[in-house]
This record gives sequence, structure tokens and C-alpha cells, in this order.
Amino acid sequence: MNKLKNKLSFKLFYNDKFVMFFSILVAFISWIYVASTTQESTIFTVTDISINLPELTNDMRYFSGADVKAEVKISGNALVVTNVTKDDIYITAADVSFINQPGEYTIDLVPKKSGVKTDYSFESSVSPSSLKVFVDRYDEGRVMQITDKITVNSVAPSCYASQTVLSRQSVKISGAESIVNSIAEVDAEYTFENTLSETTVVKAPLVFYDSSGKKISSKYINADISEVDATVPILDVKHVQIIPKITNIPELLDLDSSVIQVEPSTIELAMDKKSSTTSVSTSAIDFTKVTKQNSRFVVDIEIPSGCKNINSIEKADVIFDLSGMTEKNITLQQSNFVIENQGENQTATVANKSLPVLVIGPSQKINLLTQVSVVARIDMSDKSTVTEGYVERPVKIEFKDPFTQCWVEGTYTVNVKLSPKNVTPEESSGG
Repeated sequence: MNKLKNKLSFKLFYNDKFVMFFSILVAFISWIYVASTTQESTIFTVTDISINLPELTNDMRYFSGADVKAEVKISGNALVVTNVTKDDIYITAADVSFINQPGEYTIDLVPKKSGVKTDYSFESSVSPSSLKVFVDRYDEGRVMQITDKITVNSVAPSCYASQTVLSRQSVKISGAESIVNSIAEVDAEYTFENTLSETTVVKAPLVFYDSSGKKISSKYINADISEVDATVPILDVKHVQIIPKITNIPELLDLDSSVIQVEPSTIELAMDKKSSTTSVSTSAIDFTKVTKQNSRFVVDIEIPSGCKNINSIEKADVIFDLSGMTEKNITLQQSNFVIENQGENQTATVANKSLPVLVIGPSQKINLLTQVSVVARIDMSDKSTVTEGYVERPVKIEFKDPFTQCWVEGTYTVNVKLSPKNVTPEESSGG
């Protein structure tokens, strides 16, 4: 039985695969034996080692340096050193006690063992042997306004580049305190080299400047945005007519356009391409204030919302040409007064025996005008519940044909006596 086993074992050496495996196993065991028993030192380089810098005092922190990788040579038993990895070593600063204020510093680096594998020695200093770092306190965030520095070099004819609209008005900046505090201005910068003919939106990068106008480009600060959307509205430029707004014109009075002049008569406005604006009006002129001595009015021009006043003309002269007009004083009598909208239980009579008024009109008409061609209307609508006493009421003066082109200067009022409807005026006065 033993002879059979020996015979089989011997036959294994005729198997090529077995012989190869057996040879490798013997060589490996021999290498381990030699490596573990030899006293000769082997040098090995460990690379890609992270740098672990110690904490600083006075609330300061590192803003650069920690992302650098280092390497170091170690020596020792070959079986040991070849199994040392970057995780078994860490690189740190030899001394940081001299760092006590913000700034740039050069610190020396030293290697230290951090793993369970300690049976080796450091053959050389760290590479790099020193490290430049920037330290500062951390600013949580400073909010600054963004200045529009969008430049439009050219626009198409009859177009106007309106004020740029930025998608954000401010930016929050954090990071190294000394650098954040040195920022004096944040600009959104972009220059259009081509000619603009329609509203355009671009991405405008933010650029930081100090108080002397020097650009700040630092990796030690962070902004919550790096650019803004800048919209440049391109408007159409149009010439539009200025139309005077006149109030209190008598209903039957038809003012010929030749009577009223406006200077300037037109104005240039920039407006949206879809705008239907063809004219603008002035602030109101009370026609009752128009006389031969007061026929020129300087009034504001009312610019519609969304339009830009290209000429920067803010006022217009409205001139009433009264050269063909004549003034005439006439006195209205009780027969001229017409009381309207009296209350159901109200009796109203005009207390004034007469009312002198100044009339203005075409010369050929005014000379023929008499008080019989005038109607003085008095509206009692808002006093219809008053049944006794005196009230002052405005008078609306109208002219009968062919004197409808006449009007009165100023406004007029009369005193109206009120009494209950079932009592005659004479009874209420004791007559």
C-alpha cells in the first residue's frame, strides 16, 4: 500500500502544471525566509500623501496649502517597507506658533507615522520640504450692490438702447476676511461690439475691484453668483404730437385749431416696438382762466409709462391766439337764471338781483351780444334736500346761437334762497 502511494507521488513530478506550481511555491517561501532573516535595509518611496496642517489660533484658518500632496522616502526591511502606504504616514507642519495674523507664510513640513506599521525609518525630508500657505479669518458673507457696466457701442437707426436691466441687484461674497473687506465695487461687465436692433439678453460676468480701481481676482473668496443676466431693451424712436389738455370748455364752444398753438408741437419718444402711442398730452389747462391778458400757459408734458423722453423736453408752451377776440362786460338779470334739479319739497330763488360777467368772443359777434342771448344755469342736485336758508351755487353760463363761440372769463357763483315748497318766498321772509 505504501509502495502504491510513493509511486503515485513520484508520478506527480511528471505533470508540468504541478511542477510549475511547486517551483513557484518553493521560490516564494525561500524569498520570505531570506527577506525576514536578512538585516539589509531597503529604501522605498511613498507618494501622494495628504498634508494635515494643525489648527490655528485667533479664529484663523488656512485658505491654501492643504490641497498639496507630498512624498517621502522610507527605509527598513523590504517585506515591511513595501507594504507601507500613504495612509500609514501623514505630513504636518513643524511649527505654526509664529502665525498670529492674516497673511502668506512659509512653513516647514515633517513626516509622521500614523498606522500600525512602525518598523521603518524616514530616509529623507518631505518633498516638498516647505509649503506656502495663506491664512485669514473667515467672513461669513458680505452683500454688495452690483454696478451696471454694460456697454452698447452701436444701435440701429431710429432705435434707442434703454437702461440695462440686471437679473440680480446684489451679490453675497464670503471667504478670506481681508480680501472680502478690500472689495469696493462689483461690476457686471459686458461690451456689445455688434449693432443692436432688438432687445438682447447676455450673461455678464461679475468683476471685483478695490478702492483704487484694481481688479481683485482671488481664489480665496466665493460669491453666490458669478454672472448675471443683463437685458438691454432696444426701443423704437418716434416723433409724436403734443396735444394740449383743456378743461371747462363750454359745450357749444368749438375752438378752431388755429386758435391754439403748442410749442414744441412734437416730441421724440423711445417706446416698445409694439406700442401704439401716436401722441402725448399736456397737464390740464382751465379754460376759464384764459383771457386776452392771460393767453400763454407753460405746462408739463405727460410722458406715457414705458416711453423714454429722448429730447428731455419736459414742458410745452400752449398759446391761445385771441387777436381776433374782443372782451365785453354784460350784466345778467333775474330773467337769465334757470334753476335746475330742485328737490321735491324745495323752492329755490336767486337772491342776486344781477350778475356782471366778462364775455370774450369774436369781434364781429361780441358787438351784437346782449344779455338776452345768455342763459345762466344753476344746478341744485347736491342741495336738493335743503329746504330752508341760503346756499352759494356755481353758475354755468351758455350762449345762444349765433353767439356759441363766446365764453366768459373766470367762474361765477350766486346766492340761492331756499324755502319749503308749500311756503311762498314772501311768507318765509315775513312779507
